Amino acid sequence: MIKKDKIELSAMSVNAMRQCILLQPLDQDGFDQVLQTAKVCHLAENDTLFEQGSELNAIYLLISGGIKLQRLAPNGEEKVFEIIRPGQTFAEAVLFSGGSRFPVSAIALAPSVVVAIHAKTYLKLVSTSNQLSMHLLAKLSQRLHWMINEVDRLTLHNATYRLVDYLLSHISHDNNDATGITLTAPKHVIASLLSIKPETLSRTFKELSKRGLIKSSGSEIELLDVEKLRELISLES
Repeated sequence: MIKKDKIELSAMSVNAMRQCILLQPLDQDGFDQVLQTAKVCHLAENDTLFEQGSELNAIYLLISGGIKLQRLAPNGEEKVFEIIRPGQTFAEAVLFSGGSRFPVSAIALAPSVVVAIHAKTYLKLVSTSNQLSMHLLAKLSQRLHWMINEVDRLTLHNATYRLVDYLLSHISHDNNDATGITLTAPKHVIASLLSIKPETLSRTFKELSKRGLIKSSGSEIELLDVEKLRELISLES
């Protein structure tokens, strides 16, 4: 059951909104307009925020938890396109391209808090702010580059590269020390995201463990040799 609260945003939610690249350029009056029409959605694990084909009336900012964006393939299988992490926004690309319906479904991977930003209110502010428009162009440009890299990753590289690249995306680029990460999605969801079979993902985890590069225990993964992991994917670039 999804719970929506329009009465008051928590201090954490308001702070996250202020840090959001889509809202940073707004002056106080514009930001207040967004706050007045925003809603907080509380989702339990496996709750659906929106379904593929449903009307787009908001863009979203994830405050806590995790969201998977997925689409049904013609054969009925679910294909995960992206896993949203706290601080990330989603659905804005569809809004700015003129789309009126969601091309994917958004489902909570864990108990999650999401802020729904009213689409028409936001578009009205964009039309009156050159600074906001420039920030949006930068945001969409970054997303385009990400999508190009994603296509390369899924079409040009093997399962080991895809998994290592995914694990390294959880840490900063300048961190070469052994570090622990917590997977934000079940492994079968990660397999779908990386376009590899679940059994292949399991074998790859075991292979990396045997090589002394990672230590895996359920959703807890320790990267034992970050430098060698980076070298591993650089050899295939």
